[in-house]
Order: sequence, then structure tokens, then C-alpha cells
Amino acid sequence: MVSAIVLAAGMSTRLGEPKQLLSIGKRTIIEEVINNLLATEVEEVIVVLGYQASQVKKLIAGQEVEICYNKDYKLGQSTSLKEGLSSINDDCRAILCMLGDQPLVKKETINQLINEFEAGTELIVAPEYKGRRGNPVIFSADLKSEMLEISGDQGARELIYKYYNQIKLVEVEDQGVIFDIDTKEDYLKLLNIIN
Repeated sequence: MVSAIVLAAGMSTRLGEPKQLLSIGKRTIIEEVINNLLATEVEEVIVVLGYQASQVKKLIAGQEVEICYNKDYKLGQSTSLKEGLSSINDDCRAILCMLGDQPLVKKETINQLINEFEAGTELIVAPEYKGRRGNPVIFSADLKSEMLEISGDQGARELIYKYYNQIKLVEVEDQGVIFDIDTKEDYLKLLNIIN
């Protein structure tokens, strides 16, 4: 089983408003991220909420996802990752970490990463676009205990450095893997891309 953890608990401090709730077309950013995941070979989607959780929850309540709340979201991304990890299915063999502000990642790209993980023996599979490593990243469930020990405002980046010799980088034709929304300029750029 491949389980996806969507990290969507952040406070969007640089943007000044919850980026998960920003509109892109007929949907919000978080709805687009979830819809893309649900259209892939991922078998379980866990969405970790924190800041403005009740508003986001209303938007995604009808989706086939498990929602969990990170009461410690102000302490950084690692707390959301741990919250998501505590909810994954015991049969999970791969953990796909998805950022809640990456609506442009194509479902084909996600499936490509899953297929590369299943075909290989590497502990980690990550996309690369024009030489830049991006997200989402797939981690072997064998790394779960180490992922639960991460602290601070980072995801599992330190494991990427630690296991650099056991990473498969997959070159993709999808700029969405390196595009996330941190500022108003990013959001305006996103609107230009989709229109």
C-alpha cells in the first residue's frame, strides 16, 4: 500500500492568508492537491491540518481522505509529518509526502514516482525537473521510525541527506514538482500558468 501524507497545516506567514484556501479556477489549492492524489495509484490519503483547520476541513469533508489535526502546527512541518505518520495504515510499504501548496503536480508524475519506487530497491524516490530536486518524495516505510524522530520546521529533508546514496532521482517533465506557493507573487504566477 502507498500512503500519501498531505502537509497542509502551515500558517502561510509569508503570504498573509491561508494558501490552502486560495482559489484556482473552480477549486481551492488544497482541493486541487487532493483531487490530483485521489486520481493516482495512491491507496490512502491523509491530510494533516492545523492553521484554519475548520475552514479547510469544510472544503474537503466529502473527499475520500482521512483528516487529522496537528495541534502543534506552530512548531513546524516536522510535527505535521509525525501526525500524518501516526495515522497511516500498518500495511503501508511506501509513504508519499505531498506539500499542500503544490497543485500543479500532475497525477501522471505521481504514478511515475510510485512505479519507480516499486520497480527499484532504493529507500527514497524523488522527482527532478531540469536538475532541481522537487516534491512529492516517496520514502520506504522502513524509514518510518526515523521520520518520527525528525524535529523543527522541516519535513524529511534530513533523511534525504542521510540516505543520499539510496535515493532514486527521477527526471520528470513536470515543473509542478518545483513550484509551491509561499508569496503573493507565487500565487499570481500560478494563476498565470493555469489560465
